[in-house]
Amino acid sequence: MSYREAVAESLRELDLAINATWRLGQYMVVGWSHEGQTVHLCVVPTQRVFEASVTVPQVFQGQRHMASEPFLNLCTDLQARPARIHLPLPVGDGRAELPPAVIDNLIRRYSVTRTGHRAVMLFDIVGFSRASSIEQVAQLNSLEYSINGATKKLRQVGIEVELARSTVGDGFYVWNRSTGLQADISTYISLILILADNARALREGQKGFVPILRACFTIGPHYSYHQVEGTSPRGFEYIVGEVTITLARLISKTLANQVLIGAFRRPLDNVPGREIDTPMFMTQAAAAMARLSGLEVGDYPLTELRSYLTGAELKEGRYGVEGFKIQDKHGYLHECFNANVVLVDEMGTRTELGIKRAELEKFEAEKFRYDLSAEQMVKMFAQMREAATAG
Repeated sequence: MSYREAVAESLRELDLAINATWRLGQYMVVGWSHEGQTVHLCVVPTQRVFEASVTVPQVFQGQRHMASEPFLNLCTDLQARPARIHLPLPVGDGRAELPPAVIDNLIRRYSVTRTGHRAVMLFDIVGFSRASSIEQVAQLNSLEYSINGATKKLRQVGIEVELARSTVGDGFYVWNRSTGLQADISTYISLILILADNARALREGQKGFVPILRACFTIGPHYSYHQVEGTSPRGFEYIVGEVTITLARLISKTLANQVLIGAFRRPLDNVPGREIDTPMFMTQAAAAMARLSGLEVGDYPLTELRSYLTGAELKEGRYGVEGFKIQDKHGYLHECFNANVVLVDEMGTRTELGIKRAELEKFEAEKFRYDLSAEQMVKMFAQMREAATAG
């Protein structure tokens, strides 16, 4: 048996064994360990996992793959007896071994995980319910093509992204499977490329067969899970949680062609206790966009790409942007910013995304000014440099 065949056989045996104990979702895998060719699984009744999540946060957070001692402690905390599965290959990072990451990817399908900070975007097709069936199919297909194209274009300039999506009927939630600040920045750049490709398609395509979009982007926590199809979990994940709820509330008030960025704070990677907010995230994203110079979006390479929050100005030593508060149907307020994007190619063709400040009269939101002092800006730039050095 070749190594590739042995890997496939190991995963098949592991999948069959987990599926048998999973019982269509009645049980959940919350952790695993290994010793040689033996994999140990912590399989717990799903209801018990949710009930224990407050006192045992490890059930949804952190690594599924554990060393022997913390694995046994987790089993003890959850009153679970470890299940053992013997595989054709030993588990490890050496040659002729089964990589732990491969097992982790399989086990994630039988568990629920929590991510503390991840960038997610939501695209909504304007007037979708009024379109004919054939137009609806064409518009969704066009949007999916733009999403797939963004992944390909970013990889051309050395930015690795793996965009996942889940449908909301008249659009998609889209996120990067990778996590971390740089992954979040790549997600935002993906948003711009998706909208730019859609704008190109609108110029070139037949009316009604290319969507008019409104889009929102933010960063926040969520849970990941896999729905059951037949008698097995699907191979791709779904997300639900604070970040998707916020996007749903924002999109309900977003105008056609508008791009909204949620107000968020996220930690800086590798710098404990430090974090950045939306304006500073946009500053980092703008710096990362320099790598896109020369990238073809349409028929010609880009020579200019700018993204900014509207209402920015420097006055009396303070930097300010115009923020907005949206009230949802439950009476809760959600803060956000209006974003504009400008792309120019080498032929001088100019593409503008988002709606300008002067076009916000119909935007149902309460304005507020978001200020940063010059001292705060210097401090935040220092934090960003510190994060880059630590990374």
